[in-house]
Amino acid sequence: MKSEIYVKPFKNYSSTWTFSVLPFHPLTRKNAWALLDSAWKYFCVLQHKQKFHITNLPIVYVDHPLDKTIPFVPSNIRIYMDFVNFFCRIIKMFVSRLKKDGYILSAKILEFIRKLYIDAAAVYTHSLSTTRRPFYLGKPKFFMVHFLDPHYLCVPSLHVAIVAGLWAKVRELLSETELSDEEKKSILDEIYTGSVAITESVLLVKQHSINCVAGALYMLSASNPEGFFKKEDVENFVRRLFENDSYVAEYDKEKIRNHIISMYNDLLGKKNSQTEWQKPLHDWLDNYKA
Repeated sequence: MKSEIYVKPFKNYSSTWTFSVLPFHPLTRKNAWALLDSAWKYFCVLQHKQKFHITNLPIVYVDHPLDKTIPFVPSNIRIYMDFVNFFCRIIKMFVSRLKKDGYILSAKILEFIRKLYIDAAAVYTHSLSTTRRPFYLGKPKFFMVHFLDPHYLCVPSLHVAIVAGLWAKVRELLSETELSDEEKKSILDEIYTGSVAITESVLLVKQHSINCVAGALYMLSASNPEGFFKKEDVENFVRRLFENDSYVAEYDKEKIRNHIISMYNDLLGKKNSQTEWQKPLHDWLDNYKA
């Protein structure tokens, strides 16, 4: 797959184009509709069935004491709500740069995100989870958050799994292209920075606990082939959290990072004695007391 030099940051690509084209293009429509179907069933329907008492799954509060060291910053709702547009812009970038081959890679991205919804549902259908979030309506986007999201799908965080997983998936897919090393690095650096910012935002708008972040990173490592999202990748990613942030005190930043890495390592260690990757998360939810 050949491409001219990559010059345009993917944040400048249109996410609207992705919504408009991919569900109907012959190379992507199957995967696009499959993703929409899985998101509807395993995210929307799953928690609304609980909300309206159609199901009666256990609900676990997964707050951690260190969550209190992270302030509520409503302005981060813009970053938090951008995560769908985030992967849509990445897809548009691939198509713009690689034409037909870009559609082929985009179909693989859509299938990967669909897999994340299915993987997360393997945990959610065992036990739902929630956190104590403030009821804040000072910004319009919070209306959507509070009235459309019952807030029962916290561990693992799909927000975190999707954005961190996209970085790993694009790293894998770029090996199938003939883009220069410089181009690949430029693309991956931009995705990485965006992934870190969105992960920080889920904590700053109080949609997730640091436990949810650890669960998501564990899922990425445990439910994918070995080497896809390595322990080293997790540690590097977590060390970037709040790196340039003034909201959290320096000594609390280190405690937060250490807890996420420690919980990740604990879950990963327990996976070695299990036949199913989700069993350590099931056990954690069964035993956790907030």
